Amino acid sequence: MTYQQVVGQTSTIRLGTGALACAICFSRGLLLLVLCAATAAAALQEKTLSWGGTERRYLIGLPNGYNARESCPLLLVFHGGGGNPGQVLKSSDIGERAEREGWMLVAPAGSGRTGNLLTWNVGFGFGYALTARVDDVGFVRRLLDELQATYRIDPDRIYATGISNGGILCHQLAGALSDRIAAIAPIVASAGGRFQGAADWIRPFPPRHSVAVVAFNGALDLSIPLSGGLQQRSWAEPVEVWSARESVDFWVRANGCRPEPEVERNTAARFERWRFTGGTGGSEVVQYVLLDQGHAWPGGERGYRRGDEPSRLVSANALMIEFFRQHPKQR
Repeated sequence: MTYQQVVGQTSTIRLGTGALACAICFSRGLLLLVLCAATAAAALQEKTLSWGGTERRYLIGLPNGYNARESCPLLLVFHGGGGNPGQVLKSSDIGERAEREGWMLVAPAGSGRTGNLLTWNVGFGFGYALTARVDDVGFVRRLLDELQATYRIDPDRIYATGISNGGILCHQLAGALSDRIAAIAPIVASAGGRFQGAADWIRPFPPRHSVAVVAFNGALDLSIPLSGGLQQRSWAEPVEVWSARESVDFWVRANGCRPEPEVERNTAARFERWRFTGGTGGSEVVQYVLLDQGHAWPGGERGYRRGDEPSRLVSANALMIEFFRQHPKQR
């Protein structure tokens, strides 16, 4: 489901010579910013992977100074439904933060009839990937195999984040690939959903290993309502989703955390935080509720022109990076 309308193509993260020439008309300060953006964009490469009879795409950014003698963490970033890798990286500073941390960043592309309006198959919602029954968990498993065979990746520091449809996929990856993924940070997503009238919920596979979770949901979200139930806004036929608390409870039980959370209410930054600790291997589950936000990436940009306004008081990226640092895979 999403929720995200494409606001840019993969090519939008690259600055061509024409755009650079136009920048000369502006001040030296602006030109410097443009040149810096071009330098950062140049580090991203588009690559393909054969999977399921099709060529799947992904963007990859290696950190400055990467060498094959030292392993580095990997951060997977999943776009929302109707989005694409370039669009999701444009909508927040997650790429810049990964670069500063010295982490490898990979933004895979979902499936679609066009190159930029892409979705993930999470078993409910809408889009080409769902109707074509694309095995996206299998694709990500194969992608990790390829990346780990090609690059020196720390196997205990593989993390995933994504928004909406991509955030739901993060939940499912953490269940199916719990032996590989250390922690996830779903953005305005739900761990469970079903079509109206369906008897059974689509939910993650029970993980065999603990996976730390930090989730971000908006109290004003109409696409993934905080209290769950039927979507109040959707690109297609509305579906039912789990509430934020139901999603959290799934991971609290899976990780063996204490059932009662530590609750923080920050009136200045307009959020609540529920923290469930004591999980297997030091795992924990943390839920941020943005009180003044709907369906958006906290601290980022609107997913599309008429999309919900993100919180300017909370940076999901800063919080998730710190959370990821604290939660390598415990084996």
